[in-house]
Amino acid sequence: MDNHKEYSFKRKIVIVIDPGHGGEDVGKPKSHPKSYLKNEADLNLDIALRLGGYLEERVKNVDIKYTRKTDRTLTLNERVDFANKVKADYFISIHCNSLKDKNYKGTQVHIQSKKFPTSYALAKSIDSELRRTGRVSKGIRDQNDRGHNLQVLQYSEMPGVLVECGFMSNHEEEKFLNSGKGQTYIASALYRGIRKFENLKTKPAADKRYPYYRVQIGTITDKKELTYKKYRRLNMQIEPVAIQNKYILYVGREYEKKYIDKLLATVKKKGFKDAFIRKFEKPQVQKTAPKKVISPPVQEKKTDTTTVAVQKTDINKGTKEEINPNELHFYRIQIMSSDKKLDLNKNEFTKLGESIYLFYDDSTKNPYKYQVLVGKYYAKSKAQEVREKVRKKGFPDAFIVTVKQSEARKSLDIYIPKNN
Repeated sequence: MDNHKEYSFKRKIVIVIDPGHGGEDVGKPKSHPKSYLKNEADLNLDIALRLGGYLEERVKNVDIKYTRKTDRTLTLNERVDFANKVKADYFISIHCNSLKDKNYKGTQVHIQSKKFPTSYALAKSIDSELRRTGRVSKGIRDQNDRGHNLQVLQYSEMPGVLVECGFMSNHEEEKFLNSGKGQTYIASALYRGIRKFENLKTKPAADKRYPYYRVQIGTITDKKELTYKKYRRLNMQIEPVAIQNKYILYVGREYEKKYIDKLLATVKKKGFKDAFIRKFEKPQVQKTAPKKVISPPVQEKKTDTTTVAVQKTDINKGTKEEINPNELHFYRIQIMSSDKKLDLNKNEFTKLGESIYLFYDDSTKNPYKYQVLVGKYYAKSKAQEVREKVRKKGFPDAFIVTVKQSEARKSLDIYIPKNN
């Protein structure tokens, strides 16, 4: 059961989260090799896991899948193939940026095309939430703005965004990206952007992924021929599609005619004089008449409307269960989680003016096992009041958890304000 979750999607959705780079590919390197700072691949993974944790812990009807959860090498093709195979509803790729101009900072959200209504609206929602956390927005960019494709957006078959979370070339922003606070702000903004978009009352039109265009450069009878110099010299991703006893070779996948015309001209200049454009329409699904099924009348199941749900995964061991309203219980507000032990005497906590508790949850699969919770309240109205206060003071995703008095765990650390 997940009755403790604060939000719910109206449908079951699959989200693929893609931490960019990894393994042998570190992405943008950290500015100081011997410092505590991390390379881009590690930052991407940290933020991706936090984002997935927010969605899994707080939203019903969501299935989170990762292209990677460890530091391993993945090709762009493998990332796209995975997202397409699991039939994801959304594809979220996480990256960090870098420029020669060390003063440049901010976030960017990339999409394939602004003519894709769903991707564009999702990007706007994410960009809006990033700005709400104080991030500098560098806007939403598509292929027309960039002047080139991003392969994971070009070949994925679902609405998707690639988020550049900040510029590692800017000293202050690099420190922010490496901090627990920075990663929490970014991941929570992405989470809210996705959540608010999915729960819009009126959704934008679906992305128009058909028709699309490809350039056919030739045919071969053996895949080994792809190692020939003429194909290597092309320096493009070539997809061999098996047809009977041969392979048809395609390059590119474009949604606008002007781009496929440009690609064809490039291919011909590189020696493939007989190359030509092929247009792909959406496959037609054959409809079959539904079988008539006579179902017995269904008796509605009565539920106890006084039952209160408890989030056992936050500060109690074991699985999630229901609380008997006659049994003594209290409320706390969870404000964040971390993969490292936190100092509760930091200003970000003490400025709340409430008692702060640090717990360690060894039962969760999430790497962020240290959890920071506020207060201990026996009136839910008081807990709701404090939740709104801490949200305004820098923890916008704070939420209430309910705890059985008999099962409350001992905290690792406590901060008690002087006026208490």
